Amino acid sequence: MQTGVEEIPLHAHPLPSGTIGEHGLPGLVASKLVPPASGPATLARPQLVQGMFDASAARLVLIRAAAGFGKTTLMQQYAAQCAVRQRGMVWLRLDTGDNDLRRFLVHLDTGLQALHGKRKAARVPAPMDDQAGPRLAHRIIEQVAGAVLPFSILLDDFEAVQSASVLNFVQQLVEAIPPCGTLVIASRVTPEIGLGRIRARGQLQEIHPAQLRFTLEEATALIRERCHLPLRDSEIATLHRCTEGWATAIYLATLSLQTRTDHAAFVASFSGTNLELAEYLAEDILAQQSEACRSFLLETSVLGQLSAPLCDAVTGRQDSRAMIDYLERANLLLFPLDGDRTWYRYHQLFASFLQHRLDLQQPGRAMALHRAAARWYLEQHRPVPAVDHLLQAGLHDEALPEIARQADALLGAGRVRLLVRWLDQIGPEALARYPRLRLARAWALLLNRRYPDALQAVESIQAELDDSADSQRLAIEAETIRCVLLVMTDQVDACRQASMGHINRLGPDDLFQYCILANSLAYSLICTHRYDDARSVLSRAIQRGADERSVFMRSIADCLEGIIDLVQGRLGNALARFHTASMRPWEDTPGEIAGGKPAIDTSWSLALYENDALDEMARLLVDALPYTKANGPPDSVIGCHVLSARLALLRGDKEQWLRVLAELEQLGQQVNAERSVCSAWLERARVATLEGRLEAAEQALRAVDLYGGWEALDTAGHASDIDRPSIARRRLEIAQGQHAQALAALDEAIAAATAHQRYWRLIKLRILRAAALDGLAQRDDALHEITEALRLASHEGFLRTFLDEGDGVAVLVRAWAAAHQAQAASLGIAPQFVARLLAKLPGAPAASDAEPALVAGLSDSLTARELEVLQMLSAGLRNRVIAEKLFLSELTVKSHLRKINAKLGAQNRTEAVAIGRARGLIP
Repeated sequence: MQTGVEEIPLHAHPLPSGTIGEHGLPGLVASKLVPPASGPATLARPQLVQGMFDASAARLVLIRAAAGFGKTTLMQQYAAQCAVRQRGMVWLRLDTGDNDLRRFLVHLDTGLQALHGKRKAARVPAPMDDQAGPRLAHRIIEQVAGAVLPFSILLDDFEAVQSASVLNFVQQLVEAIPPCGTLVIASRVTPEIGLGRIRARGQLQEIHPAQLRFTLEEATALIRERCHLPLRDSEIATLHRCTEGWATAIYLATLSLQTRTDHAAFVASFSGTNLELAEYLAEDILAQQSEACRSFLLETSVLGQLSAPLCDAVTGRQDSRAMIDYLERANLLLFPLDGDRTWYRYHQLFASFLQHRLDLQQPGRAMALHRAAARWYLEQHRPVPAVDHLLQAGLHDEALPEIARQADALLGAGRVRLLVRWLDQIGPEALARYPRLRLARAWALLLNRRYPDALQAVESIQAELDDSADSQRLAIEAETIRCVLLVMTDQVDACRQASMGHINRLGPDDLFQYCILANSLAYSLICTHRYDDARSVLSRAIQRGADERSVFMRSIADCLEGIIDLVQGRLGNALARFHTASMRPWEDTPGEIAGGKPAIDTSWSLALYENDALDEMARLLVDALPYTKANGPPDSVIGCHVLSARLALLRGDKEQWLRVLAELEQLGQQVNAERSVCSAWLERARVATLEGRLEAAEQALRAVDLYGGWEALDTAGHASDIDRPSIARRRLEIAQGQHAQALAALDEAIAAATAHQRYWRLIKLRILRAAALDGLAQRDDALHEITEALRLASHEGFLRTFLDEGDGVAVLVRAWAAAHQAQAASLGIAPQFVARLLAKLPGAPAASDAEPALVAGLSDSLTARELEVLQMLSAGLRNRVIAEKLFLSELTVKSHLRKINAKLGAQNRTEAVAIGRARGLIP
């Protein structure tokens, strides 16, 4: 009998004399019939509970999982809902004593009697004989089968039962349960009660460990609301990830966190060696197993993935298949990795606990196990896990030759993080014996955006080379890496100068290097406005490419040609080129190492965004963003994140907009990429300006100034072509009423954009110039600028360049349409583009026949804050007083006034009040 459980003989139980207990049957433990009380940290699982009730066809609900997954807690909540729903309920917690069928039957019968409101336990003839148990079993079956009111029988800790007689009775019980009844079993192991037959009849509902795992939201609720711990989102996410949603592990972690202040450090280091968790695993799981099982668990814990043949090879056993089957049936934190149940893994916390135990009990044993695993994997021609095991064993000299053999294949496949992880574990002295491997490491460091480390690796290689032919080949490749490093760190002019001479040093066998270098050089030439030179480099690279490289190089060439088209304002051509480049087959090409398809898709997404093809853009970003975050070049990182942020904002999810921009800023900070950090602040400034939060926009631009030095060189990539510090500053100046200052700067920018053939940028600059002129009350000149912008944009489909400038530009475009839409074709503007643009502009639809009608349609677009300002204007309040009452700056009030006048078509505050009253907007 379990320690601490009260064993009550029936003669001591408040039942009349002559009950079963007087005739020698096992004593009644009253606490077994009562659900345990919920703890203070219990988390409600309403969806799981409701699912148990919804399975109306199920006679049996089986909750099967390892210790600590919340099986009993779920049963408690189900029992509580039974009471709420007036459903009869019998609770029975089992223990090893219940392998005695008669003891089990007495407890179950007692619960059923209580269910039917009877005070007396079941009576059987005295004295007890061999037929007493069967008679009692028969009567329980009849009683259950004859029930007409809804009821549930809950059997907790069912893994304690192995008795064939008890298991046979439970099978009969399942068969007897009528449609109004449900048997609920919670067990660590899979009970042998004929589940296959029950499942085949559609009468089984199974709740697996995966369903019992806490979601991230549930873990957050437990940690913050139940345990009152102020963990950050990232810390909770880390803890959820390492515990894999295992309820007990999360709770034990919170107990440790209650006494600590260094929450982030604790979460980062949490493992199976944590004292509280290790004690739980040792006492509640490991100690319950046989010596043979414990030995198997310890020795196979070194395997990240395990199969029966591998386990046999590592441990020297012959029964690994049977042992794995047992572990799976027993739910000993072993999870299948494939549908055939050939490969498995341990829960990561359980594995780390077992590995620690192995090191304590058998020092040095892990090394031999890892070596045996590596040998088996090599025999199976699987070098990657073999190298992993050799490195975990500290056998670097054995691992290095295999890494050297696999390095080029891993680079070509884009598995650069794996290669860096391996090589980071090996000291420079050992690595020095493999010069080619050192170059592979430099490539991998570059593509992992560890630019300082990559540069150091290249310089180290170059410093140690001699005049031999082999050394010269290594020197050439090291210089290629350095050139690519320059372009990846936004040093495009330096890359152009270095690459122009270096590309001619590459021999006919250096095709891979030639493709990569041509890509970097052509990109640098585009950034420095040398478009014809870029096309010449691409043409030579395509001609030089062999058949196996031609697909890759042609795709890169199409992408770079598309970038030229985009910045020169030929959006239609750009879209066609990006589509062609992305649709080519990419198998067996070095696409990953050069940015490849994700980089092309990011550039394509930028063009699609300009055309307002948001759904297609979103589809591309889903695939491109993960690669870009890990390995992408600067323009891919910026483009993917800014577009993802804008898409979130357009969908009304400002929190996601903030998160994506924060990630972009963080990625930029990690690699000292100022343009990435600057781009995040530029987007914040843009949105704050358009929303009238001018102080916030000013603060954002102060951050932009810290990271915006790249604009002075005018060599930035295409992702920053129209999102530049100077353009953001002009936008804010216009919103602040500094129209003349903005106009003068815009004139200079327009001249520079025209000289460099940056016509995409020119469209944006002309739109802003129109807004500045309108602010100076030069409406005719403003509409002329809109005409020029539409001439550039309309035949190519540049929609978002207009749409992203908000209400002020929308008013101007509608005013232009009221005056000039009928003459669009004669002005060199595509009429269908104008119609499409007008339909997408923010605010009310435009009236096509007269501007007064247009203005009438705009009045409804006043925001709540603008209506407040208008009401205060009508009361005769001045700007300073309005600012004080609304807790705004006078600058922000002036911005609201400009927007109100623009939307209402008013020339001054008096006219705005009059129009507002006429429209019924204010009393």
